Amino acid sequence: MAIPDNKRIFYACQAVGFEAPHDTGATTGIFHGVQSVGVTTNFNLEQAFELGQIQIYENIEGLPEVEVTMEKVLDGYPLLYTSVTAGAGSAQVASNNSLVNRSAERANIFLGIYDASSDVVGSGTGIQAEVFISGAYINSVSYTLPVDGNCTESVTLVANDKTWSTSATAGVNGTPVLANATAQAEFDGDTDGKGDDLPKNNQSGSFNGGIQRRENIAMSSCIIPASVIRAADADHPATSGVSTSAGNNVSGGANIAHIQSVTISSDFGREDINELGKKTPYFRAANFPIEVTCEIEVIATEGDWVTAYEAGDPSNIGTANEGNNTPEETIKIVLDDGTTFDLGSKNRLSSVSYGGGDAGGGNATMT
Repeated sequence: MAIPDNKRIFYACQAVGFEAPHDTGATTGIFHGVQSVGVTTNFNLEQAFELGQIQIYENIEGLPEVEVTMEKVLDGYPLLYTSVTAGAGSAQVASNNSLVNRSAERANIFLGIYDASSDVVGSGTGIQAEVFISGAYINSVSYTLPVDGNCTESVTLVANDKTWSTSATAGVNGTPVLANATAQAEFDGDTDGKGDDLPKNNQSGSFNGGIQRRENIAMSSCIIPASVIRAADADHPATSGVSTSAGNNVSGGANIAHIQSVTISSDFGREDINELGKKTPYFRAANFPIEVTCEIEVIATEGDWVTAYEAGDPSNIGTANEGNNTPEETIKIVLDDGTTFDLGSKNRLSSVSYGGGDAGGGNATMT
């Protein structure tokens, strides 16, 4: 059934679902809290020429590349990252929860377009069209915890297969993931019979502040790098190399570091591994080692108080950091709903920038 000309596609008539792993469909579901989704397809044409004519000899079509980008709010429902890398076991839990194991998992992604006259996807005349992206790998992931707005997760997935259908497409396990009844049930997140969806953090038994925002950062459970504390207030220098929990002052009062935003991101840098006799890659390997970047922006009350010596900080002579300016530090960010970003103890200050506070009236900040 074609979408009538007098209809339009907007946020309320789109839904995104998944199967993970892609070859069994053991874990299926609808993503909640999604703010945006985009699908880009490139066919990677290569032009071949020959002596004797200026025209193209052949347009060689390479492997199609399909890229899916999604953003969701942190609302208590499973993260996009954990959902698309789930193993064949229980929902959202890979058989081995390590980064290496999750990077090898693949998922099928479904984008359903429903009748624009319906208030809830799956109701009314149901699905109008659906695109099925098969065997998608996670390629990048980013989390943004801002002082203004919602805490969000953004992911990019890459695949080589995309199929459009005018009805609910059956997955590889033969189950229509975005069938009307499934979508209707998935989006009835509350229990009041209204057929609408609610953040998991607003449902009975899971009251954790709804969509997570700046007030939902559990600072007492966070570990802020000592370099951030030292940069924020030289009068309260944290011990070098020791991260300070929550960045509180010695009396446990106001935060020393007035953090404006935290952005955590990682790029898997997928690389196709090909073989003779096949056009498709037999594996798209993550390019290890994978770097994780954490950017912290802080309101400046003094200078950044980060020193840099060409021969290394003299105070580090005779220590494990001799010849260096910066130590390894621990970073851990915890939200009220239990979402935890534990970056371990081997974080290293890569750069610090001081700016702002200009004549236009803005605040000086350090990043």
